[in-house]
Amino acid sequence: MLRKSFSHVLNVHKKSGNMWSKTILAHLNTKPEEIEDMQNSLGQQVWEDSLRKFQDLGFSLKQTTKMLLDNPLLPSYQTDKLCHSFDVLKSVGFKTEEIKEVLVQEPKIFDRDPRILKKNHLNLTKQLGDHQGRIAALAAPNTLIDNSLITNQKIDYCIMEMLINKPTIAKSKILKCPYILIKTRHKFAYRSGFYKKIDPKNKEGLANNPSIPDLFFSSDKIFLSQFKGFSLEDYVVFEEMMMSEEDSFNDEDEKADDKDDQTDEDSDDENVSKGKKNYSRRK
Repeated sequence: MLRKSFSHVLNVHKKSGNMWSKTILAHLNTKPEEIEDMQNSLGQQVWEDSLRKFQDLGFSLKQTTKMLLDNPLLPSYQTDKLCHSFDVLKSVGFKTEEIKEVLVQEPKIFDRDPRILKKNHLNLTKQLGDHQGRIAALAAPNTLIDNSLITNQKIDYCIMEMLINKPTIAKSKILKCPYILIKTRHKFAYRSGFYKKIDPKNKEGLANNPSIPDLFFSSDKIFLSQFKGFSLEDYVVFEEMMMSEEDSFNDEDEKADDKDDQTDEDSDDENVSKGKKNYSRRK
C-alpha cells in the first residue's frame, strides 16, 4: 500500500510540480517553499531516491518528508548507517513503531555516535527510573542527543522548583523545552502571582497552577494573554534579565573550573619535579 501510494505521488510530480507540493503539504504542517527549496537543493533524482530509501525502511511518506526537512544530511547516509541507528535504539528496549516515531521526531539521532545515545538513555533511567526514563525518551527524543548535564538540570528544576513528579516530567514533553525557557516562563508566572507557591509536604496548590502546555508550549503572545497588566515588552525585558543571570552563573562556573584546573596543573608540575605524577583532574 505504501509503495503504491509512493509511486502515485512520484507520478503526480512528473505531471505537475505544484500538485506534488500540495500532496506533501496535505500531510505536513509546512510551507510550499520549504519543500521546493529542499527539492532544488538535493536535485530531483536524489530527492526521489531518498523518499524511496526511507519508505523501503518502513517509514511513511509523511514521516520521510518530515525527516528530510528536519535533517538535510540524511540523503547522504548509506542504508547500513540508518539501519545501525535503528538497531541501537532497539538494543535499549524500544519497539519498532516507537523507534520510527523517535527518529521522525528527532532525525538528528542518525548523526550521533551510538555510544552517546546509549549513555543518554542510561542517564534518563538513572534520573527518572527505568519505566519513566523510557517514556521521557519517547516523549522528548532530543534527550537522547542533548548534553545529559542540561537534561539533568531541567529535571532538577522541575522537581525542586516546580515540584513536578517524575511521571509528569516524563510524559509531559517538558524536556523538549530549553532550560532557559522553562526557568524564565516559570519565574515570570511565579513572580506575577499566576503560578502559586506549592507546599512541598502535601503539594497543596499544585492542581490550581497553570498546566505545562499553558506555560511552556505556547507562543509568547498566547503565554502573556494569561496575565493581566503585562505586555510583550515586559516579558522580553524579564527574559533578557534571566538570560543575563544564567550567563553570569555559567561564567562563574567556567572560572571555577579554570581555577581548579590550574591548581591541578601546578600540583602536577610540583609532583613531577619530585619524580611523581599526579593525574587527578576535576572533570
